[in-house]
Amino acid sequence: MKRDSRRAVPLAVSRAVPRVVVALVLSVSSAAAGADLFPQAGRYLAAVRAFADTVLARGRDVYGQKKTPLFVDGLHAKRLTPVRWPCRGQTWVLCNVASQQPLLRVLDGLTALSGQGKYAGAAEDAARYALANIQSPNGLLYWGGHLAWDLQHDKPVGQYRDVHELKTHQPYYRLMWRVDRVRTAKLLAAVWAGHILDWSLLDYNRHASVRSTRGAKWDGEFKQDIAVPFPAKGGNLSFANVTPPLLHSGTTLAVLGKHDRALLWTRRLVTRWQQGKDATTGLCGGQLSYRKHDRAKDALGHVHPGINEAKVVASYHQVSRYHRLPLAQMQAGESLIAAGGRRADVGREFIRWASEDLKIYARHCYDAKTGRFVAKMTDGTVIQWQEAKTGYYIPASFAPRRPDGTLFWGYAMAWRLTRDEAHWTMARRIAETSGLGDIGQPDGRRKLRSDTSHAGWQTIYTLLELHRGTEDSDILRLACRVADNILKTQAKTGLFPRSGRKYARTGDEAPLAILHLAAAITGKRSAMPQAILDARFFHCEYHGKLAKHQQKRADKRTYDNLVFYGW
Repeated sequence: MKRDSRRAVPLAVSRAVPRVVVALVLSVSSAAAGADLFPQAGRYLAAVRAFADTVLARGRDVYGQKKTPLFVDGLHAKRLTPVRWPCRGQTWVLCNVASQQPLLRVLDGLTALSGQGKYAGAAEDAARYALANIQSPNGLLYWGGHLAWDLQHDKPVGQYRDVHELKTHQPYYRLMWRVDRVRTAKLLAAVWAGHILDWSLLDYNRHASVRSTRGAKWDGEFKQDIAVPFPAKGGNLSFANVTPPLLHSGTTLAVLGKHDRALLWTRRLVTRWQQGKDATTGLCGGQLSYRKHDRAKDALGHVHPGINEAKVVASYHQVSRYHRLPLAQMQAGESLIAAGGRRADVGREFIRWASEDLKIYARHCYDAKTGRFVAKMTDGTVIQWQEAKTGYYIPASFAPRRPDGTLFWGYAMAWRLTRDEAHWTMARRIAETSGLGDIGQPDGRRKLRSDTSHAGWQTIYTLLELHRGTEDSDILRLACRVADNILKTQAKTGLFPRSGRKYARTGDEAPLAILHLAAAITGKRSAMPQAILDARFFHCEYHGKLAKHQQKRADKRTYDNLVFYGW
């Protein structure tokens, strides 16, 4: 095993590397990796700059009567024309600021690494304009799952006129706070005010109104000792993937705004997920509450009479509860620990609970023979998924599931933070099934696949977690191999279209992950925006011609990922 040198190493920089990269390399700190990787950092930085320069040149708002600092959501990878969304007799040029948070982080990070202020300046201008011009009266922005801003007509558009939705989104609030503290604080509080329906229970809905005038009840009643899950009042759906946006907004208010009540309520929300765990297995479903008319019961009630959506570790509930929420908790935990004091105590709780949840998930649901996670009810009953009726769900909704990049990232981060070998074991298993080779033991020999074809951007973050914990430069080299595979998909324009797709997102996560890798190689990672779980999607009817793969099953709506970008 090769460990990183702990001292600065001289470097002869290639003439092909831009001057700004020379400056980056020559100012490397003592935490940098081995000298042989420095040219890689220069190449990665140049690739991300090519992406950013194209977005700045061709992705700005030049549509309609107003020319603004906002960005389009996507561009044709060759022609650099914007994505257009036909709906209800209009054609929208979409700007979904919620889907563009990776872009804002890329631009801010580029300035931190290169010293060129134009990148962070563009991000700040866009965030400042969004807060001043596309914020509804109650503080919520016209963004997210069902709303966006139409640059052609300078108005909010989407599937519903009054539905704010954030699922797994964790926006770059620190940047927003930097440019407009007052409006950002209003937005953070509005996320809680809009989505929490019953503060005493902490029952919430994935949808909120941009017109509602109710405020956040930071001093409201809270019922601590209740049974979770509990019956919902009405038709709300308390999906687990809505907790990360609430967690992130509450944590940001607590840290930047020093808001003690926001910290208290954020802890209470995370605690609810601990209360929802089965007393015997420790498993938890993907909702805090359940509706009287339950869709899981429609699908499998004839086989599992006690089933409901709050008591299944299956489908997107499984992913939201165990692949995403623990990762978001740990990321929030680190932010709170850095803030110190009582916030640090809460942060350590978040990390401990996330660690326990990940171990429970592996213990009860992971099948080592197949490398998949088996769908179960929270009491441990294996779901007879082949028997499911087709409706909202189909049998495949409950089928065993492969681990994804988010879960891999979560186990790696959990190991770094806790040094619990159970997390390393799971990361090792996922690495092998992902074609990355054998990561061995934390302090032992490895058999990494330097020829891997793996090209998942989340895996870069995973390997950076493992590198941070082991200081093994071979793991960093494997991350470079993954980045090199991603760069093979970069278009001549600098954009990163997915395989078979003509359009690429401006808010693409791939260049952000590659930029983090460049920062890690050169010992500059602390200057970067936090690597964080996030989401990008627009869910709406599309009134143009669609191929079958662009359509959503049994739904007149579809996703922009299906229509234009891929996943």
